[in-house]
Amino acid sequence: MSTFPFFTPPVFSLDSWHTLYTLILVITAAISFIGLRNNRGDINHYLPSNAWRRAIIYFCVCSLLSVFTGVTDALLLRPVASTENINDPLWLCSFLVCTGFIIFAYGYIWARGTYTAGRPWHPVSCSLFGIMWGLSQGQLFLSFWALCEIFNMSLLLTALLTAVTISIYNGLWQQHYWDHYVSPDHNIAEWNLRKVLLCHVPNLILTLSFLSVYGNIQLYLFLQTTALLISSHRMHFPHWADRSVSLSKT
Repeated sequence: MSTFPFFTPPVFSLDSWHTLYTLILVITAAISFIGLRNNRGDINHYLPSNAWRRAIIYFCVCSLLSVFTGVTDALLLRPVASTENINDPLWLCSFLVCTGFIIFAYGYIWARGTYTAGRPWHPVSCSLFGIMWGLSQGQLFLSFWALCEIFNMSLLLTALLTAVTISIYNGLWQQHYWDHYVSPDHNIAEWNLRKVLLCHVPNLILTLSFLSVYGNIQLYLFLQTTALLISSHRMHFPHWADRSVSLSKT
């Protein structure tokens, strides 16, 4: 069973690794922002290099929030799984069910509602993007949980509030920014609702339930990273050096 609450905000000092890591993230985001400002391009074209810059800024912001909420410390210091977990057949079955669902949902169902618009497939850059996307967004979702813990609610209420927060955030973020300025054209409109109901909602329920019961934050991060890694490959996320691949993005 999980040990709740999961997170404790870190104590910063000038000589701590938190300070150095924070500085690296801020500088990386600033360099990407400056590059974005200097390479705006045609607003009627989707430019992969700018998509990568926007994504890197997002990745840095997610990682910064992870540091300040204590998520990063917990990911680095806590064991991935306890002896109790490993010796529990129900824990193993639960993890395998979550993993199997993620692979099937995003590798098959989500992929059926996705098109690549003739984009070339770059396995290495797709993997790099997918891993960074998954690690960053997974840490963001864990940070939402950490912020919900501030209210000192029960485990169940914390999980429910986190689920609502993730749902609202993800819907608005994907609809109004990510799918317009970062992801290339990939959604088949008729499949949008099915993707939500058959992939995203079950993912949210299964993985947050697993996290709530067992508290395996690294495995939760693994599951979210796996989902977005598969998605990056299935949509053929473009290489940063690719030329404009769509006329419908800004």
